[in-house]
Amino acid sequence: MNRSIRRLYLTLAAGFGLLMLMLGWWQVVAADDLRDRTGNLQTQQQERLIDRGRILSADGKALARSRPRRVQGQQVYERRYPQGALAAHVVGYTSDERGKTGVEDFYNRYLSGSFGTEPLLQRLNLREKRGADVQLSIDTRVQGVAEEHLAGRRGAVVALDPSTGQVLAMASAPTFNLQTAITDFPSIPTEGGPFLNRATAGAYAPGSTFKVVTATAALESGRFTAGSTFRDTGRYSTPGGDIRNFGGNVFGTHTLTTALTNSINTTFASIGDDLGAARLGETMEAYGFGERPPIDLPDDQVRSSGRRGPGDRLLPNDEQGIDVARVAIGQERLLVTPLQMAMVAAGVANGGTVMAPQLMRRILDRGGSEVRRATPRPVGEAMDAATAAELAAMMENVVREGTGTAAALSSAGVTVAGKTGTAESDDPNRNQAWFIGFAPAEDPVVAVAVVIEDTSETGGIAAAPVAADVMRAAIEAR
Repeated sequence: MNRSIRRLYLTLAAGFGLLMLMLGWWQVVAADDLRDRTGNLQTQQQERLIDRGRILSADGKALARSRPRRVQGQQVYERRYPQGALAAHVVGYTSDERGKTGVEDFYNRYLSGSFGTEPLLQRLNLREKRGADVQLSIDTRVQGVAEEHLAGRRGAVVALDPSTGQVLAMASAPTFNLQTAITDFPSIPTEGGPFLNRATAGAYAPGSTFKVVTATAALESGRFTAGSTFRDTGRYSTPGGDIRNFGGNVFGTHTLTTALTNSINTTFASIGDDLGAARLGETMEAYGFGERPPIDLPDDQVRSSGRRGPGDRLLPNDEQGIDVARVAIGQERLLVTPLQMAMVAAGVANGGTVMAPQLMRRILDRGGSEVRRATPRPVGEAMDAATAAELAAMMENVVREGTGTAAALSSAGVTVAGKTGTAESDDPNRNQAWFIGFAPAEDPVVAVAVVIEDTSETGGIAAAPVAADVMRAAIEAR
């Protein structure tokens, strides 16, 4: 073989080898990504042939289902959302042009019949692929109350079962109609960010609701009790500037319970300095700050809570040298989601154990057999049971005679524990109004977090009544 022919042979062999490597890459390594890519016409056609499973609420309402129709002699399926905008951010949509969001995305392999939805032999005999039904813990009777209160406002509501972490309601406003999202997406008004799930991805200063975290660290340290006394002069000096109480109030000598009841900034600021960054950061970590809450939603729809630096970078919970006094009252670049603050309330309600939030209750195949069931999973121990009971009693006092009286359910014979928050915004006349709490205080079945954006009202006025009605609905729905 002369040199020219040999060179040609080696070139062709190398090219053939490279071609085989590229084919292998696209066929094996990148196959899943190509299949799932929005706009893949082959995937779109395959999905139209699937009788996709239903998404059901805890009370048996169909939130999403598939409807057959004939197109050019072939049976295909189109997605329908019978409840319209109800729980839109949770349910999500599946669209040829826009891809998938929410539960439609997270549980796609079950809904699309790709994994364990029916016995193998039965699946082989089917003419078409059929997905499993996903039943959520969302209860439309609780969800509806939350959404009614948010109508015309911006904000979010999360309600959890504190003993299991199951999500009873998750509302975000403004919202959108799921059916419109898959039939006429451009017609949906975008003002206010209706596609953002504020409950899991909104970033809010927590205000005084964070004092529940500070109170946890204080009680757990052993240096403070509910009866510890403090002397308030109306001002607490820190290197970052003086801290004062809401409305310029001065409380004189008082207990820690009174400090939480009346949300005394100066007291909690001094406690923060006493505890230090490491101790407060340890408690934040136990509640889940600094980590993505392990809820069953796509990663890009869930945000972690904590202190944020330049470029929205998440900072360590226990960073040294920070203004701990301001962290202790919910300031100093703290940004949280309503889901995280619901986990704080639920942690106190559950004796100090923080449970992973979960939306799925169970998955059923078309024969009614259970494919998968949610299992309650602890993700943190924020305090021991005795501390949780002491803190719960302090939070009861907030609702009984403090800033949270509008959350009371005394007319229904139910005791509520809670904490208000009123976080300032760039506009001195506008606030982010908060309430977190749980009920019944002595045997909790629901924990809530409510935030109302851009309001002139305080948390006790704007958010507490919403929480009361959502908790009442959750108790009545049991």
